[in-house]
Amino acid sequence: MRHRLKVEILVGVAFVSLAIAGRNESQAESVQDFKALMQKTLAAWQTLDPANVAPFYSQEPGRLFFDITPLKLAGWKDYAESVKKLFADWSSVKFTLGDDAQAQQRGNFAWGAATVRTDILMKDGSKLSFDARWTIVWEKRGKNWIIAHDHYSAPLPAPPPGPRSLYQRLGGYDPIAAVTDDFIGRLLNDRQLGRFFTGASTDSKKRIRQLVVDQLCAATGGPCVYVGRGMRAAHEGLGITESDWQAAVAHLVATLDNFNVPAKEKNELLAIASSLKGEIVTAKQ
Repeated sequence: MRHRLKVEILVGVAFVSLAIAGRNESQAESVQDFKALMQKTLAAWQTLDPANVAPFYSQEPGRLFFDITPLKLAGWKDYAESVKKLFADWSSVKFTLGDDAQAQQRGNFAWGAATVRTDILMKDGSKLSFDARWTIVWEKRGKNWIIAHDHYSAPLPAPPPGPRSLYQRLGGYDPIAAVTDDFIGRLLNDRQLGRFFTGASTDSKKRIRQLVVDQLCAATGGPCVYVGRGMRAAHEGLGITESDWQAAVAHLVATLDNFNVPAKEKNELLAIASSLKGEIVTAKQ
C-alpha cells in the first residue's frame, strides 16, 4: 500500500513538473513570437509604404497612435497620411530592434517595449540617426495579433552648453583667491590706502580677505555666498575719496595684469568693481 502511494505521488509530481515546464516553455515561445512580430512590423515600415504596414495595425478610426511628429494621430488613416508626408524626404530607413525588447501577454491583450536604432538616409544625401523608444499594445483578432496602440518617440538631444560664467572663465575659486591675496597685499603696502587697515588685527585682515574672496566668487557666478555687510555699511565712516578709489582701481588693474587675466574677463571684473563705487566713495576730495 505504501509502495503504491509513493508511486502515485511520484507520478503526480512528474505531471506537475511537466505542466510547469510546458507552461514556461509556452511563455518563452510567446515572448519570442512577439519579438518576431516586432521585427516584421519594423521590416514593413522600412519599405516606406504604409500599405505594407497596414495589416499589422488596427483600422478602427478611434485608435490613438503617437509618433515623433505630429504628437498624436487618431486612427490608422491619419497615421498613414502623416507618415507619407514624413517619408517624402526620405530615401531609405533602417530600424534595428534593441536587445532589450520584451513582451507580456494577458489573455487577448499583450504589450511590448524596446529601443529601436533608427538610421535615415534623406533624399538630399544627409543622414540622421537616433535611438527611439517603441511601446506597443496588441489585441488578438482571430489568430492574429493587431497593434491597437503604439508610441514611437525619441528623447530630446542634450541642450547645447550655455555660456561659461566669469567664475569659470577665471578658473574657479583658487585663482580668484590668489587674485584677492595679491590685491589686498598691494592695498596694505600702499602709503595712501594702508591707513584704512591701521589697527586691524591679523584675524581681522584674514576675515576681510575671506569676505572679498566670497564676494568676488559670488559676483562672478561662483558657488559662494557673501555673508558680509553691504558695501555702504561696511565702508561707512572711512572717508574714502575719489583719489582713494582711483588708487585702489590702479592696484586691481596691476593685480589682474600680474595674473595675465584676458582683456574680456579683466573688463568684466572692473565693471563689477565700478558698480560698487557709489556705495564705497562717500567723502569729497
